[in-house]
Amino acid sequence: MSINEGCRRLWRLAFLFTIAAACIGGDKARADDLPLGICQSTAQGPAKFSTALWKGAEIAISEINAQGGVNGRKLKPVPVDVGNNDPAQARLSLNKAIDVDKIVTLVCWGTNVMVQNGPLIDEADIAAFTTSSGTGVVKASKLTQQLEAVTTLYCKVSAKHVKAQYPDVKTFAVLYVNYEFGIEMRDKCADEFGKLGITLVASEGHPNAPPDLRAQVTKLLEAKPDAIYLAPIGGGTVALGIRTARELGFDGLLVTYGAGDTPDIYNLKVAEKNFFFVGNEVPETAPDVVKQTTATYGGYTPFGYEYVWLAAKLIKEAGGSEISGKKLIAKLREEGDIQTPVNRYIFKADGNTSRPLAIFTIANGGRKLERILSASEIE
Repeated sequence: MSINEGCRRLWRLAFLFTIAAACIGGDKARADDLPLGICQSTAQGPAKFSTALWKGAEIAISEINAQGGVNGRKLKPVPVDVGNNDPAQARLSLNKAIDVDKIVTLVCWGTNVMVQNGPLIDEADIAAFTTSSGTGVVKASKLTQQLEAVTTLYCKVSAKHVKAQYPDVKTFAVLYVNYEFGIEMRDKCADEFGKLGITLVASEGHPNAPPDLRAQVTKLLEAKPDAIYLAPIGGGTVALGIRTARELGFDGLLVTYGAGDTPDIYNLKVAEKNFFFVGNEVPETAPDVVKQTTATYGGYTPFGYEYVWLAAKLIKEAGGSEISGKKLIAKLREEGDIQTPVNRYIFKADGNTSRPLAIFTIANGGRKLERILSASEIE
């Protein structure tokens, strides 16, 4: 072998060694981080939630990392794109987040997204939190825990408030997004309102993120309901439902759930009369930055903050280098009653959660608190 050939071989070996070292260093850098999956979307409705969720998570991540991270490791947010609440898109994004980004926990919404991907979460051994209100979500995954109130509780609180504060309301209609979540919300509200003598007289479904709701609302109004319950997935669709109902001459009561807790609704003048929503209060004792960010981005901000806070707490308490979703969720449910910097949660063994809810109206470009209900009151 010539001297030149030998040199070339040495250079090739040195190059390969350099690449290998870089790869090993890259793996080490990734291993030193704690990647937290946070569902995101640019679609009309989910975008409102995902932005607020991300902003809240950023606050907690900044606070925790500034204090040295968790067990010496820095938290790193990882976006998980769920499209327009599309289970197939979510599956692709989840696979990447699990296999490439190596997420150790997840927060996500969307009843269909979470139900259809529940087995994937369990198989990957990821501790997941959900802001979906669907009752079937935790049944589809042993490693998923609710942060949000489920449809039954939302409808129960709404029905009791209508009965107490709007005694003239005897009938109602439901405008709902036409898939698992919306159908469940329609049926649960029919049950809960019906128990109090308020009868469902009409219901109309619509596709996800519809450009227009005039046809559906017109059909509802033919039944002459005293109130309309709005059960879209939120964002612009709730605002569209309110505007459409008012434009078509309906001046009765409009009601919705946490999907109405967005700046779209705060700035809607026609929502300042005969409208309320049931959402999640940020108490005075919460960090100022959380309260301020919630006022700007909406009620899903605290979910992002509390998700990161809970994930950090569980990982720290679990200790060790191996992070198991089974271990984290078991610890969460064993502890059960947890006070975060924002809210008190009672995490149940079946994946459901008791948490406070609040009733809001709209005034002066913001939400106006009418009443807070404790977890025990709601149960």
